[in-house]
Amino acid sequence: MRRIITIVSVLCSLSQAVEAQSNLFIATSDFSTGSTALLPSGAERADVNLLGIHSDAVVRYHGDRIYVVNRLGQDNIIVLDAADARTPLVQFSVGNGANPQDIAVVAPDKAYIALYERSELLIVDPRDGSERGRVDLSAFADGDGLPEIADLVHVGSYLYASCQRLDRNSTWGPADDSFLAVIDIEGDELVDVDSERDGIQGILLSAANPNNLIAVGQRIVVSGSAHFGDRQGGIELIDTQRNRSLGRIIGEEALGGDLNGIALVDGDRGFAVISDETFTNYVRPFNLRSGEVGPALQDLSGGYIPDIAVDGDRLIVADQGSFSDPSSAGLKIFDAFSNELRSGPISTGLPPVSIAVLSDAAVRPTAIVETQAALPEWSALGNGYPNPFNASIAVPFTLDRDIHVQLVVLDILGRAVRTLQDGLLPAGSYSGLWNGRDADGRQMGNGTYFVRLSTESMRETTKVMLIK
Repeated sequence: MRRIITIVSVLCSLSQAVEAQSNLFIATSDFSTGSTALLPSGAERADVNLLGIHSDAVVRYHGDRIYVVNRLGQDNIIVLDAADARTPLVQFSVGNGANPQDIAVVAPDKAYIALYERSELLIVDPRDGSERGRVDLSAFADGDGLPEIADLVHVGSYLYASCQRLDRNSTWGPADDSFLAVIDIEGDELVDVDSERDGIQGILLSAANPNNLIAVGQRIVVSGSAHFGDRQGGIELIDTQRNRSLGRIIGEEALGGDLNGIALVDGDRGFAVISDETFTNYVRPFNLRSGEVGPALQDLSGGYIPDIAVDGDRLIVADQGSFSDPSSAGLKIFDAFSNELRSGPISTGLPPVSIAVLSDAAVRPTAIVETQAALPEWSALGNGYPNPFNASIAVPFTLDRDIHVQLVVLDILGRAVRTLQDGLLPAGSYSGLWNGRDADGRQMGNGTYFVRLSTESMRETTKVMLIK
């Protein structure tokens, strides 16, 4: 496929010179009590024990406001002025037992809150907490009746909500596929991303159990951990213009462990928190464009790392320390380009659990941007990835014209197992996702399958291997 690209000057973003720093607000916890700390720009010492909070909380920032999301057990939101992080402006309940997970502020008077123990998003005025409405996401619930709504991200006129869909009756791993629900924030209505199928459809994710959503221009980078130890998680890209996944870009096999979260330096480069079979935690750099994963950062304790964040040329790691060396707990600040430790551990009082960079700067775009994208020269079916696969496989294909398309999974005898696409699509690039299940949701057995792309002018087939 031919594309015309322009190399954009990004000397500032690639420079390793020290950039302007932001203040950092940190939720801290020993998992029985909680507090907060503030690390001012350029400081080597944090102001600690600013405000008592829940022992299970995360912090977010938007505009000049800090939002403390007190999760299960307190079920409320504290709003702070970034200029005075000790005194709440307002504190409001989201409902007993609702278990809020995230807040996305889309306007000064409007914010969405993800409720883990409900099948709906709560809409509030963040200035006083008054309710403005709800968005029903019960269409994405699994067998336990809940979609397990976790993370939120705002892109343009739409809000994207991750639906983990976990099995509460067994291992708390993914019960089935995970999705991103798409909400039109103008009318607070769900968007159906696939009108060819019955019901409201969300964006099917290649890697189940998403734990981070990060907007980069018109795309969303998603990290998913799948089941513990199965190495079926990874980092994938979402095209918000077509509301579809572009597939898993870097898998847990390459990362070397279970993916617990990510932070991005720009649209290409980022850092991943991973844990191995012994629950030792590492941070490793990755490049989405090349697929490369670098060696683990040095000078970390190996203990639990609940959060990481990027501020300009700084990577901030919340290191909870190890049993053998609890004094290693604190913030550790690395150079985001050389990966070398700059400072730390910086004490935050209680161990750090969540970091809010007090800046509204978006993740920088990549150095190479498309200024004009030519249509594909021909329609074609690509090779699936990963292959062999366990949880799901993405099969790319291109269309050189607006045309009716059938994308069908066949067994080794040529019988149709699952229809992935059957309808008119505009010219462009796509990725068909198959989760190894038939049309009735039954898990298929190990073995060889074929994915066939058919249009009025061509038919191509590629072989895939399912291994459970």
